[in-house]
Amino acid sequence: MFDKIVDIMLEYNNVPREAITPETRFLADLHMNSLDIMDMVGQMEEEFDVVIATEDLNDIFTVQDLVNYLNDLV
Repeated sequence: MFDKIVDIMLEYNNVPREAITPETRFLADLHMNSLDIMDMVGQMEEEFDVVIATEDLNDIFTVQDLVNYLNDLV
């Protein structure tokens, strides 16, 4: 799942693949804005056939947080 999430994230970031680790933070490390995050979330929902509750985004700070969250849904 991590690799697929990174594939999607690379569409929204101009960083090398190796720069994205489980500890990478969306805001602090990747400097993603809220529009990028919402677009990415929409793509994740389609890719994994899940619904990510907007209020749950408040607890997702790192790539690993997202992996854990999606693993719980799938």
